[in-house]
Amino acid sequence: MLDVPHLPPAQDPVLEGKCFGCRMPPFACFCAEIPVIRTETRFLIVRHYTEVPRTSNTGRVVARALPNCAMVDHGLPGARLDLTGHVAPEAWVLYPGAAPARAPTTVRTIVVLDGSWSHVRTMRRRITPLGSLPSLSLPAPPVAPLRIRRTETPVQLATIEAVAAALDFVGEPEPAAQLRALFALMAGRMRDLRGFDMPPKRR
Repeated sequence: MLDVPHLPPAQDPVLEGKCFGCRMPPFACFCAEIPVIRTETRFLIVRHYTEVPRTSNTGRVVARALPNCAMVDHGLPGARLDLTGHVAPEAWVLYPGAAPARAPTTVRTIVVLDGSWSHVRTMRRRITPLGSLPSLSLPAPPVAPLRIRRTETPVQLATIEAVAAALDFVGEPEPAAQLRALFALMAGRMRDLRGFDMPPKRR
């Protein structure tokens, strides 16, 4: 497993009236229900700065649940993201549209780009040293019945769902199931707050 030097913490602000951990109002806080989910696979979540204040960001929840996961923010004003020395050459970048070239057992570190689809495409091209890493594209898993954002198509997944799919792919189904259950909890809380299910985005 990659011995990773300390990375700077993700820059979550304190939002007035919301829990610092899950970003929900105090009466809807689910922090006490976030399990510790242990994985053999290491994850590095690189989050676009526009995701930082969003209650619906699930990368934050993944990083809290998985001890073997780090999260950093890309694009913060006045801050330069430098991952040199923090990502091993054998790491993979989770990215749609590229077929895996090696057996699942060779995947030990997965970089997850956390943002909108347009942000993810830009991050994949611009962040050094991610450009030299191979892309890992996964079979489309079942889509959870509850969504927390409008999407262009029903198969677009939240970051927590993508990480769960990656864990299934590398042969860790139990932590994958735990993450999906956690996402169902989060989505249910958000539905209750809004009073409706989030429909797909219309083109």
